[in-house]
Amino acid sequence: MKLTTKGRYGLAVVVTLNKNKGKTFSLISISESLGLSKLYLEQILAVLKSHQIVVSIKGPSGGYSIKTGTDLSVYDVLSVLEPSLAAHETTGKTQKSLGLILDEQVYQPLSQVVIQKLTSIKIDDLSSLLLEEPMYYI
Repeated sequence: MKLTTKGRYGLAVVVTLNKNKGKTFSLISISESLGLSKLYLEQILAVLKSHQIVVSIKGPSGGYSIKTGTDLSVYDVLSVLEPSLAAHETTGKTQKSLGLILDEQVYQPLSQVVIQKLTSIKIDDLSSLLLEEPMYYI
């Protein structure tokens, strides 16, 4: 499965903001922290905000933060940034054509497995892995 940069970067933004729940980060600080273009990041954050995954606060101490009280999964984030992930196309034919057979036997089951897996991976779990710093003993 190949994700666009929008999906990969959006997921990175959400995990980063989730790691720091309750804190607000400016667009510039997120951009510098993740090494992403400010303009591209702004587009991603606009989509995430419109789907109520992140919230923005205006003003001198404003910025972006993860919406509190949500139990987000990877699928929740990727489905808004990767429309093809949530889309399901069918051939529209009722006869048992090759397209319909492949759709029923391959594409639909594959899509369901991918969605189940992405739904089972929670953003909180990814954030907690990010918080774990390795311990080195000398």
